[in-house]
Amino acid sequence: MSDDAASLRDEMSQGIAKIQRQLDLLRSGPTIGGPSDDRSVIADLEAELQALKTARAGLGPGDA
Repeated sequence: MSDDAASLRDEMSQGIAKIQRQLDLLRSGPTIGGPSDDRSVIADLEAELQALKTARAGLGPGDA
């Protein structure tokens, strides 16, 4: 794998981790106030997460 592809794979992996953390926070519910309806935000983040995973897989196998 070229250095550019490895760097891109690393950036995508970092983005995936950030989205997963956001999803975990949203799914755990609000910490202040009443319940909130985050279904549309969660759906958007899940779609972005899947797109990143698909794009990363398209780069081919990684070193790990």
